Amino acid sequence: MTVRRRIMLLIVGTGLVSGFLFSGVVFYEFVEQSFRLLDSMLEEEAYKVVELLEHTKGQLNSHIDDGYWIVIYDRQDSEVIFRSNMADFVRLPSVKPNSAVTIRHVAVNDASGKSKVEAFRLKAFPISSGDKNYIVQVGRSLGKVEEEIRELVWGIPLGLLFSVLILILISRFVTGKILKPIGQMKDLARDISEKNLEQRLPVNEQGDEFNDLAVTINQMLDRLQYSFMRQRNFLFDTSHELKTPLATIRLAIGEICSSDMESLSPSVRDNLLRLNDQVLRMERLVKDLLDMSSLETLSGLDLKPVHLTELLSALIEDYRLLSDARNIMMEVHLPENLWVKGDEEKLRRAFSNLLNNAIKYNEDGGQIVIRAERYVAEAAVIIENTGPGVPEEDLPKVFDQFYRVEKSRSLDYGGSGLGLPIVKRIVELHKGRVDIESKQGERTRVIVRLPGYNAR
Repeated sequence: MTVRRRIMLLIVGTGLVSGFLFSGVVFYEFVEQSFRLLDSMLEEEAYKVVELLEHTKGQLNSHIDDGYWIVIYDRQDSEVIFRSNMADFVRLPSVKPNSAVTIRHVAVNDASGKSKVEAFRLKAFPISSGDKNYIVQVGRSLGKVEEEIRELVWGIPLGLLFSVLILILISRFVTGKILKPIGQMKDLARDISEKNLEQRLPVNEQGDEFNDLAVTINQMLDRLQYSFMRQRNFLFDTSHELKTPLATIRLAIGEICSSDMESLSPSVRDNLLRLNDQVLRMERLVKDLLDMSSLETLSGLDLKPVHLTELLSALIEDYRLLSDARNIMMEVHLPENLWVKGDEEKLRRAFSNLLNNAIKYNEDGGQIVIRAERYVAEAAVIIENTGPGVPEEDLPKVFDQFYRVEKSRSLDYGGSGLGLPIVKRIVELHKGRVDIESKQGERTRVIVRLPGYNAR
């Protein structure tokens, strides 16, 4: 569950509990107030009836509201002095003086024969008037009160439901405001990689928890950038320092091989040749490391018009001798005057790596298809070769540095695991992209897409 949803649930839950408790208090107060008001009306009616009793000499029915149930007792002998019309129709039990009760009366409808339960509020008042003492029992139907209570019972859940909807909208807005800095940090942090470690999260002056988080992340990025730069500089410096001794060793071995080979035993000659091959391989690895390090430090290139057709044609002629030596047929389809904007030397290095791989990891008597296509906004170069191919699970990793699909085969061919990463980095610097497709045991296809350029 996301943090936003948790905060929304917390706000809605808190609001719902608060609304439920408040509604309970309101409901209780409403019921109590209704009964207090009704008891006050009953008391007022009781005193009014006693006053009328003195003036009308017992003829009260014409002066009494039919909605009241009234019975008057003589307090001394407990005889009934007066009974209202409703009291004749509805028989209710007596109530102790100064007490109030709610009584449910079951009445039978003579016409339909159906019974009906009706609630009454009944209260008894001891009242003295002159030298006479009375007990006046006054009652009134609770039909309207119960109807209002039922409306309130239905209204409270509906009100709570409406409140929940309002709280959901408010909580969504509030959580959006609260988590907005987190979203901005997430978007910025997602864009930070080893190529732009100098970027930092914005720090505000409010001094809140989000500000502290941004400061902490920036400090972490400072440490990462420092460590990354130290590692890259170490790799670059080490590679640079290895160039001179490797060149010296290669020259010494070459001199020995060219002058004294006949005087050496066969085993020593074989060891010297193997040593010469390994030195050459080390030199290529150091060169690749230096190239990769220099490419990683670049943030952009000075792009100029490059005649891609001529560049590819020249490279194909250079590699045709290698392909002919292994009887690999090269099929070329290049449009005339295909131009792109880029760095010619770096593009030459990228496509040279791809052609070298297409020959190196091919089979004798295989095939290489090279074609370029012009689109509205880009140019695409496809280099396809037969061969063992790349397993599907390894395809996402082939552009990782030092990754080899088959370690033993790469060592046999002198691979460093930096050829394709160099290609990818050069293409990225040209604002393009490179993709690889492969069907194991059949073919491998590399597609390089570069922004197009119209030279006319």
